[in-house]
Amino acid sequence: MDEPLDGATEALLLALPKVSLHNHLIGAVSARTVLDLARKHDVVLDGGRDAESLYDHDSYEDLDEFLRVLDVAGSVMRDADDFRRVAFETLTDGGAALGVVHREIFLSPPGHPGVPYRTIIDGVLAGMREAEAETGITSRMVIGLNRNDSASAAVELVEQVIEYRIDEVVGIGLDYSELIGPPARFVEAFRLAGRSGLHRTAHSESGPPANIEVILDELGGERIDHGYHVVDDDRITARCVDEGITFTCTPVSSDIGRYSGSGDGSHRRIAQMVDAGLRITIDSDDPPMFGTDAVNDFRALARALGYGLPEFAGFTRNAVKAAWLDDSDRATLNQAVESRLSALGAHPAQ
Repeated sequence: MDEPLDGATEALLLALPKVSLHNHLIGAVSARTVLDLARKHDVVLDGGRDAESLYDHDSYEDLDEFLRVLDVAGSVMRDADDFRRVAFETLTDGGAALGVVHREIFLSPPGHPGVPYRTIIDGVLAGMREAEAETGITSRMVIGLNRNDSASAAVELVEQVIEYRIDEVVGIGLDYSELIGPPARFVEAFRLAGRSGLHRTAHSESGPPANIEVILDELGGERIDHGYHVVDDDRITARCVDEGITFTCTPVSSDIGRYSGSGDGSHRRIAQMVDAGLRITIDSDDPPMFGTDAVNDFRALARALGYGLPEFAGFTRNAVKAAWLDDSDRATLNQAVESRLSALGAHPAQ
């Protein structure tokens, strides 16, 4: 966690309303909860390590090392109550308590071997409802396809989403290693999702800018998760500006993880994206695994780039526009966000 800034800035960052569009349930499990669930299910953690050392982000040599830690966290979540607990915790202590008013939670069913899809959904839904009743935070689910899986496995997962369709599941995503699973492999799964009315996004963090166009043109992607390499191609950058494509950026995890390949971290890339006129949002990705949270990612940009309320209000407004909500729910969210921003002294939206 970054060192706190001055008191006034810290108060602003905490009070800032946040709309979270890039947060993974499997990466949001606290070390304490991993340990509790491991004991509950008699699971021996990787190499007999304790949960705190497992989450030592300085030990992540590359993306594969981090994904192995995700696999360990996923292995201790086995019944509906486990998923209820983790969803509730990420929406309350990891969400509403830090100013998050709405969150889309990425779920990774392949990361929980042997757990039925419906068990995952029912558990998370229970946690979502409990969190909303207690704090007022609203939420939705996005189902992540695993790039390490085959194209047919991805189609099968989308078929499960369609078969057990509930309103709270609003779309699909694509994550895990981009180098192993290029986006073109998953065209069939994404087109099936599109025909079924599901929204679509995909991670593009370590691949070339051309992958972003594949996501947009062949997968029907409406948003890009990360997307830092877009600024390496002026034409694709201009296209994304013209089309209003939203990029869900996670400065702390990308900078620590060294996956963006930017040489000097993701912060410079984010500044370039903002300067180019790209629509971006700020989020925390896998918070406990990278020693961050919903406030700290904004803190990192305040320290590194000198950003303040004007930029942060813009990021939140971008997220309201990009959230996968119907018109009524978006209007309600927008009203709540603008009320809080006004109280902080932000200029009205243009």
